Amino acid sequence: MTHSIMPSGRACVVILALLALLLLIPQVRTKAGDTSKDEQKWTPLFDGKTLDGWSVSRIEADKKAEIKDGCIIVGRDDLASGVKYDKPFPKSNYEIMYQAKRVKGYDFFGTITFPVKESHCSFVAGGWSGSVIGLSSINGYDASENETSAFYEFKDKQWYQFRVRVSDDRITVWCYPVDEDGKIIEADKDDPKAAAAGREEVEKPKADLALKDKRVSTRLEVTFFQPLGISTWNTEGHLRDIKYRELTPEEIEEIQQLPDRPL
Repeated sequence: MTHSIMPSGRACVVILALLALLLLIPQVRTKAGDTSKDEQKWTPLFDGKTLDGWSVSRIEADKKAEIKDGCIIVGRDDLASGVKYDKPFPKSNYEIMYQAKRVKGYDFFGTITFPVKESHCSFVAGGWSGSVIGLSSINGYDASENETSAFYEFKDKQWYQFRVRVSDDRITVWCYPVDEDGKIIEADKDDPKAAAAGREEVEKPKADLALKDKRVSTRLEVTFFQPLGISTWNTEGHLRDIKYRELTPEEIEEIQQLPDRPL
């Protein structure tokens, strides 16, 4: 008697479903926290040596930003201080990435203010005494009280990678720790739970907002940094590796297909 080694009909269905799922995984990661895109697509906004294209902006003009070891050092003010980008920048359909760390102080250290079509918005990084993140503002409500509000534990003197994606339809922000060389800190691969948590830390957005029926704006304290700037509050913050790229038509179409609920 001979035995067929061909899989049954049900087994074929299972195999095909698994293959389809595997094909989808890279696309899902691209939509989430993938930072392995072609580096040639990114345009540096900071040369690591000078403040070319940037101006120092603050509420009180007694502090200055300086360049040291390839970083912009934003001095600690009693109020807000930071840098503003003065060259032309897109109003929509772009991504911007930068790295920041809190060195002294207890409040936000790498809050970015950015254009959203004809308005502006901010992603607050460690506000309200250091642990609140979110978009400010949405329909008049700031990051401490709208639907993007969350708590996140930032460690002092730890670098974090921020990535902000803006389209006509959506704002999405990722944030995760990186090492001194700017590389993702790998979790223990021998610990499945730790590895899964590490992947989620990188891939899951920290804020995600569909813009339908939403009005975005900024708080008064960061109007100094419009249209594009990065600021601190009563905190010394260090900034580096600031760059941006324009979204491709394919990416814009993918974003348009996303659900209105957060990713």
